[in-house]
Amino acid sequence: MSTQPRFAFLSSDGILHLHDEEHAAQHGKHAQTSLTDDESGFPVVEGQGIVYYARGDKAFVKGNKNAGRFIASPPVLRQIVAELL
Repeated sequence: MSTQPRFAFLSSDGILHLHDEEHAAQHGKHAQTSLTDDESGFPVVEGQGIVYYARGDKAFVKGNKNAGRFIASPPVLRQIVAELL
């Protein structure tokens, strides 16, 4: 987790990631966010890293769609994705 400003972007497969501005800009459209990220670059919501699939509006904790626990999509992640589309 970094204390530097974080920028959200969607990967080519539609997964939301957070990184520094330079890295995020390499992926095209990006937006600054107040969220922090986990060690893998996924947004942290309520203390948990979330793998969020913008296509399909699906969110998983402690892993991806193959290994994580499905949760209701956090509204803050939907809002960030709306800025990116």
